[in-house]
Amino acid sequence: MFQLLLSAYSTISIQDTAHFLGMNEDDAANYVMQQGWIVDPASGMLTVKKQLIVTEQKLDSSKLQRLTEYVFHLEH
Repeated sequence: MFQLLLSAYSTISIQDTAHFLGMNEDDAANYVMQQGWIVDPASGMLTVKKQLIVTEQKLDSSKLQRLTEYVFHLEH
C-alpha cells in the first residue's frame, strides 16, 4: 500500500495516509518520515518523497551502427 501511495500522491493528509496504511496518525507520520517524507504539522499534510527511477538502457552493436550511419548521412 505504501508503494501505491508513493506513486499516486505528491501530497496527502496524515489522516488519509493513516487510513490507507491501517495505522494511527502518529505511527503513520513516523513511518513516512523514516521514508523521507516531509510533515507539515500546521496543515496536517505530508509531502511525498518520490524515489528515483533508474532504468538501464542497453544498446546493441546493430543499433549503434544504425545511429552512426544516420549521423554520418546527416553530416554529408
